[in-house]
Amino acid sequence: MAAKVMIFYLICFNSLFLLISSKKENQKTIFDETTLKHLKLKNRIFRGAVGDQSFINGKISEEGFKLYDQLSKNEIGLIFTGYTMVSDYLQNDKYHTFRFDKDEYIPEFKKLVDIVHKNGAKFFMQLAHIGMNTLSKSEIIYAPSSLPIPNQNRKSKEMTKDDIIRIENNFANAALRAKKAGFDGIEIHGAHFYLISQFLSPLFNKRNDEYGGNDENRARFLLEIISKVREKVGNEYIVGLKINSEDGDENGITEEGFLKICQMAEAAGIDYIQISGVKWIKQRIDNLIYSDIGTKLAEKLNIPIMIIGGARNVDELNEIINKSNIKLIGIVRPLICEYDLVKRWKNGETKKSKCISCNTCLRKSPGICIFNKNKCDRKIAQPAKFQSIQLGEYKITYLPDGEGYTIPAFSYHGSTEEDWKNLNEYLNNEGKSLMSMGSFLIEYKNEKILFDLGIGKIHFSTPEGSAEGGELLNNLKKAGLDRKDITKVIYSHFHPDHVGWTSIEENDKRVLTFPNANYYSSKNEWDFWKDKTNEPIGINRKLFKEPLEKKIKFLNDGEEIIPNLFVKFEFGHTPGLINLILNADGKRMWFISDMVHSDLQFENPQWCFFTDNNEEKAIKTRKNAFDDLSKPNTIIANSHFVEEAFGYLKKEGEGKYKFERYTK
Repeated sequence: MAAKVMIFYLICFNSLFLLISSKKENQKTIFDETTLKHLKLKNRIFRGAVGDQSFINGKISEEGFKLYDQLSKNEIGLIFTGYTMVSDYLQNDKYHTFRFDKDEYIPEFKKLVDIVHKNGAKFFMQLAHIGMNTLSKSEIIYAPSSLPIPNQNRKSKEMTKDDIIRIENNFANAALRAKKAGFDGIEIHGAHFYLISQFLSPLFNKRNDEYGGNDENRARFLLEIISKVREKVGNEYIVGLKINSEDGDENGITEEGFLKICQMAEAAGIDYIQISGVKWIKQRIDNLIYSDIGTKLAEKLNIPIMIIGGARNVDELNEIINKSNIKLIGIVRPLICEYDLVKRWKNGETKKSKCISCNTCLRKSPGICIFNKNKCDRKIAQPAKFQSIQLGEYKITYLPDGEGYTIPAFSYHGSTEEDWKNLNEYLNNEGKSLMSMGSFLIEYKNEKILFDLGIGKIHFSTPEGSAEGGELLNNLKKAGLDRKDITKVIYSHFHPDHVGWTSIEENDKRVLTFPNANYYSSKNEWDFWKDKTNEPIGINRKLFKEPLEKKIKFLNDGEEIIPNLFVKFEFGHTPGLINLILNADGKRMWFISDMVHSDLQFENPQWCFFTDNNEEKAIKTRKNAFDDLSKPNTIIANSHFVEEAFGYLKKEGEGKYKFERYTK
């Protein structure tokens, strides 16, 4: 009897094992070969489009060729170019974005196509028109409707029928050029509030003619582009669409409207749809944010669906591929962070991407990641260390938070343009840009003053609702203090991604981190940020606003906080950003909270909130500030230059300080 039972259990176990094995064999993976229409792809991963800035005077730069060579050598199935302008109407006069409005550009792009194909990847060109989101000095700004342009004192022009027809033809002609250059397909960029997206969105399209008023009319511009593109390239050539599934605003496109437009696009001859939106801009993400709407759309359409946004974990990608009909999944920012990520995953090293969605790579220097010293080159700089000095009666301690990373060509610091050039060269060569944020503890008699420079790893705050307070509380313990010992907290700024440490959890309640302290900032800074959420990160402003609403006190420029410690404004890119000056031991120490993103503000005065977007005023203010900093006996102390500043003070016999010390 016992033997029969044993045989029975063995049969059951064997059947279960075969069932599980069979199920595993039927599991899809992100590395399976697949097809898109007639095109064979070696896997289900694509590199999504991101702005290229390597097209100069009709030629692709060496750096541009290198980028696509590296990407295509690293196991990506399908690569998209950055958005390529279909006319001479550009995003920015200073950006070298791809454009394909002339036949003479065909040979140059064919060289690029040949490189990608030689390395075994397929290659699509994304075609776009920037619409009202241009920063160029073009006299006319085209848009569905006449609306004010953000950060510019001008309005867009409502496009006429002739304008619409001309731009539709621009798309069709650019698509034909892409086909002649050898691209495997083209994608029409209908997302991210570029021109087509502006037509599709009620936020921008206020028309009352056949191109506005309802979903069908708002889609007309897109559908006419699809039709004209098809006439040029034929029915066999792959033509796809990238589209917003959400506009980040309740008054924007609805889910019903999105699904309806996608169905109309399929009927018009689109071969696939790539789903995007604006969530990836408005919040830090680390999961596939469009998998749910992608799954829903894939059930309604008969064409392949791609999703992009938040792909960081290969296991999650495999899970989505298996539980839905989503065909391909795209990656962008992680490939700027780690261009060989897909190859690493395929080789079995499945560690999650280290991209933190901070969007540094999309700002002044596209393609440069905070984790990289150079494009496509992962290098981490040395972090500033916890350390103290004594300056007369004042003990000053630097409290670092997390590691330091270089952001080359993103922050230049110096008193002259030559200083900036030298310093930038130094930082790039030596990898010593200390971009981690931290704070200074200034101790004088019974005063324990915390001067915040933005607590949080890599320029961002501790996670929302965190009870740990980042490294701040650990470093206070290292300094021999408890959080209850702090008597004053001075906020350099209230940018919401810097101040998540203001409150912590205690006994299941949120309390101020430093219960016995007085809290200070400037009124302008408080008023400017108190109701903002810092959309790219989406941190909850209640973590700092509500606890401080009745407790915060406001400082004035030049005010003396304790003997010889003064408030100094005018040296940052927000209206009331605070710096401190300490006059002690015959020296003048500047505690600088923000080294002004100088390159950004000189080239783009709209970043200079406190100078009213006035470029002349911005440049004059910067020059005055830098000249002040370069005076004898002036020491700079901030998270960038802690090592140098403190090291200088520790040297005996030094009675003079100049910026050149940072460039040696």
